[in-house]
Amino acid sequence: MKKINFYLFTLASKYILINLIIITIFVLFLNLLEISRILEKENTTLGFFLLLSLLKLPTIISEIIPFVVILSIAFLFKNLITNNELISIRNMGFSILDIFKPIAIAIFLFGLFILLFINPLAANFENNFNNLTSKKYPNMYSIKFINEGMWIKNISEDNNKNYINISKINLDNMNAEEIKILNINNKFNKIIIAEKGEIIDKIFKLQNVSIFNINNDKFEKVEFYNLILNFDKSNIIDSILNFKFIPFYKYKKHVNNLKKFNLHSSEVSLYYLSEILKPIFLVIIGFTVMGFSGKFKRNESFFKVLFISILIGFLIFLLKEIVTTLTTTMEISFIFSYFIIFMFPLMIGLYQMIRIESD
Repeated sequence: MKKINFYLFTLASKYILINLIIITIFVLFLNLLEISRILEKENTTLGFFLLLSLLKLPTIISEIIPFVVILSIAFLFKNLITNNELISIRNMGFSILDIFKPIAIAIFLFGLFILLFINPLAANFENNFNNLTSKKYPNMYSIKFINEGMWIKNISEDNNKNYINISKINLDNMNAEEIKILNINNKFNKIIIAEKGEIIDKIFKLQNVSIFNINNDKFEKVEFYNLILNFDKSNIIDSILNFKFIPFYKYKKHVNNLKKFNLHSSEVSLYYLSEILKPIFLVIIGFTVMGFSGKFKRNESFFKVLFISILIGFLIFLLKEIVTTLTTTMEISFIFSYFIIFMFPLMIGLYQMIRIESD
């Protein structure tokens, strides 16, 4: 029994590794095309272009893992069935669930490796990618959240630089308080302090504003002041919920910081859990896909089984997106949401397992 378990474990690991390499190369090629499209108008060296592409590699690996698991399970069972190994193993007294156990261990360990090693590496590389592109192309903006509030670097096309600190902001209506801005341009450098403001579209409408001109020591107070931005509310929310810049062990601290800014707690908790529970979620995906791949017949088209496996994986992720949207819009408990996301594919897989056992 130990030899069979070890064989299934190594076979699953082999297919996961092979599919990971193949899919990573394919997606990396697509990423190269995307980066080249973005940078085609810029004077970029080949070395810088390749560096940006490599910095994206850990993120690519982290994002394609579910698809890797789906394909690996499909190919694994195609191999076991066409070689009559599945029948032989089952004739030795192994149930279909017994066969899945070593495969599940391989998937879980692989998911754990992605979480513990690839996730922090991806966060580090993404930050380096962001820093390099920000220095190379200064018309880009950056948004960061820390304990002291929200920090924004906004650089316009005419090289007018604004470094903005917002102590308090309501992310639902974009009303801000205690705003400090360092404005640097070719003619005048200014410090701008506003009691409150509101971000509407791409305009920061400030109220009760004090302006100090560093060049000539001139000080003035105005009731209103508009600052042109090259981002809007959607860009801010996307930056906040972009966990790819944060290693998993800092998620909890990040979530607690975001709650101070009135961001929906269920929304940020879902993002937090999606990475932390990824190893378990991958096992559930593998379990569900195995329920369909295990019914593959030797004379049956493998592409049909492969299509069904991919379709099942797609439906699982569609369910995840729908439940996530409902959680954030209808204030459903994120614990209940993940119960649905986990249990639905698990029940489908269990149903298929029972059908295989009854054949």
